[in-house]
Formats: sequence, C-alpha cells, structure tokens
Amino acid sequence: MNSMPKWLKNEKGLTLVEVTGVLVLTAIILGFLIYLLSYSNTSLQQVSGREKTMQQSRDIVTQVVKTVRDGYTPATYPSKTSSLRLLSADNDEAVDYSYNSAGKSLTVTYTPRDANGHDAASPTSKYTFSDKIENILFDVKDGRSIEITLTMLLPNNQTKTTTTVVYTTQRNP
Repeated sequence: MNSMPKWLKNEKGLTLVEVTGVLVLTAIILGFLIYLLSYSNTSLQQVSGREKTMQQSRDIVTQVVKTVRDGYTPATYPSKTSSLRLLSADNDEAVDYSYNSAGKSLTVTYTPRDANGHDAASPTSKYTFSDKIENILFDVKDGRSIEITLTMLLPNNQTKTTTTVVYTTQRNP
C-alpha cells in the first residue's frame, strides 16, 4: 500500500507548458490589440489632418469671396497669377493676396490709401493663411469675375484642387 498522503497525489494543477502556452496566447492577443489601436490612431490623425487642411482651403476661398462681395474690385486684370490686389469702391483701402511658394502660405494685407490713391506707409493688418498651400492662381476676367484655383497639400503628399468663380459687383470694366 502506498503511504503517501492523499493531498500530495492531487494532480489537478497546471504544468509549466500550459502556463507558458497561456502567456504566449495572451501576448499575441495583446500585441494584436496594440497594433489595432496604433493603426486606428494613425488613421484618425490622417483624417483629422485632411479635414483641417480642407477647412483651411474653404476659409481661404471664403475670405476672397467675402472681400469681392464687399465691393472690392481687382486693381488690374492679371491672368493666372499667384497674387491679387483688390481696391475698395472708394479707393480708400487695398487688399493684397500674395502667395509665398517657399512657405507654402497665402498672406492677406489690408492697406489704407490716401486721397491720391497712394498706399499708406504701413498696412493696418496682415494675416497669413495655411502653410499647406501647394499653389493658388487668380484669373481676373475683364474685371467682372475672378477665378480662384487653389491646390492644397494633404497628408501623404496628396493634393486637392478647388476652383471657384466669384463675380464682382462692378457693372462695367
């Protein structure tokens, strides 16, 4: 007869191989979950960056359209240039849109003008738009309409081009 106590004969425990197997499976599952979370975060950042850039694009176009609709008209009739000068109906203020290709940005400058039509020594305000502008072209058609072609640089080096035509309040050129 066997003299070993009954509680020592209990073989219901886990072996080292079983514990190692559970740990390996847990590590694989956790690794997969961490990968999914990382991928989701990267995707969210890309979508978020794209939407931010597209909103900046809409803001730029809206700003130019608003200025034209406020009664400003082109000072000259350039064809497909990256800068635009608009003058108020009273010729007492100029608004300049100028594109900086090195900084990939568009700057709008408001400059008061004297009675003789000369610019003041310093502008009253200056604002720089997005640093994600790949290109912008203004095409003035006989002073009656301005075609704006804006190309924005999206994440992953993709580009999005938007074209808008805004009509001036000027009746005759």
